[in-house]
Amino acid sequence: MLHGILTLLLFQFVGECISKLFELKIPGAIIGMVLLLLFLIIRKRSFPALDSSVFWLLRYLPLFIVPAAAGIITQFDTISNELYAILASLIVGTFLALAFSVKLMDMLISRKEKQ
Repeated sequence: MLHGILTLLLFQFVGECISKLFELKIPGAIIGMVLLLLFLIIRKRSFPALDSSVFWLLRYLPLFIVPAAAGIITQFDTISNELYAILASLIVGTFLALAFSVKLMDMLISRKEKQ
């Protein structure tokens, strides 16, 4: 399990380095996650230490949400001032994600039927 956690931390570190080096506005953790995804796609499979680490972290995922919820509570004035913009972006984003998911599923189903 230590090997899996070190792998996650290594990809996050590389993502942070890339973010700082190129002065990107994308967080380093996101870049590291994309790099990990590319690594796993190229490798075509995961390894047991990474799997056990990820499953262990996923059990405690709700604890990672608590600081974000506390931050939202402290920004009540900003949220109330920008409520319409927030609602509009949530609605538009939800419909865009839904449309993308439908199109992706349609493509995957048609590809599977061709095989």
